[in-house]
Amino acid sequence: MTEPQLTLFSSSLLSKWGFNDGGDPDDWLDWCEAQGIDYTALAFPLLPLVRTHLLPHIEETVSLVEVETSHNPVRVDTVDGADVTEVWFGRAPEPTLTPDHVNIPMSEVLRLALAEAGLTEPPRFDPPLPLA
Repeated sequence: MTEPQLTLFSSSLLSKWGFNDGGDPDDWLDWCEAQGIDYTALAFPLLPLVRTHLLPHIEETVSLVEVETSHNPVRVDTVDGADVTEVWFGRAPEPTLTPDHVNIPMSEVLRLALAEAGLTEPPRFDPPLPLA
């Protein structure tokens, strides 16, 4: 059986509403719940995932920016030297980023979340949920 994976779409780097508008992906929340992991006590590691798993695969030259917002907090502001900040709001044509997406095993997402939190073991629901 293949391990469940999280998909990050490259186009999310080009939108104010990308990466689930900055919210935790349902696939992550469902996986954590199935594993008995208390996701409310563990932040989803979007920035480390983008930096270590998505950006290295992008074929175009991009510059990453972090945005303090309630929306998508990580975007690219240039693609191959061209400013794309108007693309964030749908006011300019979207360039193509290659590859379209990357898939990351959930165990790697958990590893990064634990590292970001300084934990060695995931927090568990109290009381534990029955395993699905």
